[in-house]
Amino acid sequence: MQLAVDTASSPIMAQLRKGTGLIAVGAIAAALLGALVIVGDVLARWLFSTAVFALNEIISLVFAIAVAFTLPAGASLRVNLRIDLLAHLTGPRLTAWLRLAGSVALFVFFAILAWRLFGLALRFGDSGRATPLLQVPLAPAYFAISAGLAAAALVQVFMIAEDALALRAPPGQGRSHPVVLVLLAVFVGGLLSIGLWIILDFDGFAEFSLLRPGLAAGVAFAMMWVAVLLQIPLAAATALVGVVGAMGMLGPMASLNTFAGDTADFLRNPQVATLPMFLIMGAFAVVAGVSDDLFRLGQALLGRFRGGLAYATVLGCAGFGAVSGNSIATSATFGRMALPAMARSGYAPGLATGSVAAGGTLGALVPPSGVLVLFALLTESSIGALFVAAMIPALLAVVLYFGAIFVTIRMNPATVPAAEPAAPGATRAALRGSFPVIAMFGVVIGGLYGGIFTATESAAVGAVSAVLLAILRGKLTRQSMLAVFAETTATTAMIYALIFGGLMFAFFINLGGIPDMMSAWVAAIDARPIVVLAVLILVYLLLGSVMDSFAVMIITVPVITPIVLAMGYDILFWGILMLMVVEIGMISPPFGMNLFILKSIDRDVRLGTVMRGVLPFVTVDLVKVVLLVAFPALALWLPSTM
Repeated sequence: MQLAVDTASSPIMAQLRKGTGLIAVGAIAAALLGALVIVGDVLARWLFSTAVFALNEIISLVFAIAVAFTLPAGASLRVNLRIDLLAHLTGPRLTAWLRLAGSVALFVFFAILAWRLFGLALRFGDSGRATPLLQVPLAPAYFAISAGLAAAALVQVFMIAEDALALRAPPGQGRSHPVVLVLLAVFVGGLLSIGLWIILDFDGFAEFSLLRPGLAAGVAFAMMWVAVLLQIPLAAATALVGVVGAMGMLGPMASLNTFAGDTADFLRNPQVATLPMFLIMGAFAVVAGVSDDLFRLGQALLGRFRGGLAYATVLGCAGFGAVSGNSIATSATFGRMALPAMARSGYAPGLATGSVAAGGTLGALVPPSGVLVLFALLTESSIGALFVAAMIPALLAVVLYFGAIFVTIRMNPATVPAAEPAAPGATRAALRGSFPVIAMFGVVIGGLYGGIFTATESAAVGAVSAVLLAILRGKLTRQSMLAVFAETTATTAMIYALIFGGLMFAFFINLGGIPDMMSAWVAAIDARPIVVLAVLILVYLLLGSVMDSFAVMIITVPVITPIVLAMGYDILFWGILMLMVVEIGMISPPFGMNLFILKSIDRDVRLGTVMRGVLPFVTVDLVKVVLLVAFPALALWLPSTM
């Protein structure tokens, strides 16, 4: 999985990145200001029983514009999700050509959106469209969003030029594997065939799409997978496949307008503000040093037991997940802290790396989780309910990981040193240091559960709390703030580009009736729902081992979720189960992404040692999945009490 590439560049590219970065800083600053306004509104409602009238209308427009203006910076930094599963089989010359093709695809993606959103803004201006309550004209906001996307398209022109110039460099050593060449031949042949068909006989293409929607969608789905395997950015691959596929059923302009309209409607959703604010919360919490606090707390509470550092790592990862919402970030952060500490204390490398890898998965499961926010946005389900639904499964995961550590130590006591008692007063000092982050988590999730906050308000409270914590601890410098803004910009740009592509892909899949056909097929084979669910679990384990959870969600949610719901399963249950299974895949040998992250942190440990060390945790993870499938109330009981 590839999120970004090198930033080495010419002076022109450096200036481009600097300029787009300044724009993005303004966008994230506007988002932070929006969070402050939301918190002020919450306090006014709580203290004085009053509130700002229709504030959500203003906030949704502000965040829509802010998101759009992070995209140029994301494009200049090449922050886009690519599946690099076959990268090691692709020669350097073909890699350079595929990189150029990806840049062209992203240019088309941004240019189409900018063009049609500009047209939508013109129509809204002519018709006087405004927000329902405050009657704020929508046209200016849509023009601004279009400008942000146009700037991203312009940046992609420079990326295309840079990639084209790179082709003039001498080719490196290595040739592409035949598998890659076959995929390339299929993709190029399919692309040329479909393109010529549309140009020479669009009516025939449209007739085929309308009369055989299932076959048309199946071909498009296959083309999307081939493009993704060839390292075309996922956002562009899903969007362009969706646009071209919908052209045959709706016509060219209707398809393009649907792409823009769905994107605009999504951006006006008040819940869109939730994800950037949780990202801000996590970034500022890291600046404030909460990861160190949580690790010290775990050491103070559990260091008296054999294997205390391993237990502390899992507990610290769970606590850090409550502010980061990301498994990769959690693994990387605690890997840098916990692995050296365990190595100095004499822990076996397998147990050390296994506990960090497993604990890292808690970053995505413990709320607030960025992946659960994405799932909620894609399925139009409740963010708050999903967060609450994850609480008991997350607690169960911690208990099972503790069990895996305990059994490992009992079976091989030499894996850990003797227990050391905590220093006098260490527990009290650690609790005092960790109290702010514990309180922050309690307010954010407790407010959601108690109905005090909406998901957007809880995200705003979390973001502002993290900023205040960083300020009070004296950790907020100009450099750290710019680093937070840069990190938030990169993640926001990547995720929302993915969502835009996913929206169009989902529209096409639904237009072709694929979910209904799949549900009918499942009903026709008369398989028990539990059997179908077991097959899906195996598929998601495989996908999770080679793909990031965001990518898995974008590609599969539009197709699979309707099938699961048709079998009678609850959307909250399925969201939690899918996330859990994908995260298991991320630590499953031999391809789990978190394993390679840990190997890169500790270069002295062998990859085989990491893989063996994680096996006890994968085993209890599978037990966790079985328990959730057998007892769905583990995920559904708490939301039912809201």
